[in-house]
Amino acid sequence: MDIGKLLSFVKSIPKDKLKTDAGLKEVIRDLGKKSGKNFTDQELNRYVAQFRSMARTENVGSLMNKLSKKGFDANELNNLKKRFK
Repeated sequence: MDIGKLLSFVKSIPKDKLKTDAGLKEVIRDLGKKSGKNFTDQELNRYVAQFRSMARTENVGSLMNKLSKKGFDANELNNLKKRFK
């Protein structure tokens, strides 16, 4: 799944689904299906916990820093920033 498709999927998620664990599991399960993966309940629980942790501790700057360490170049990061504005 390319970054454009991922961003369009993220923008389509109703914000109320991100407030409950059941909603998060549904979103993660749907994203997995769109990328050709099926997650077990244990994997879903781990991803929900990871999302909750990141939601408490991360901000845009720290996420961009992590993406740059993962190999995204400056142009890709600038394009991402523009899409979120």
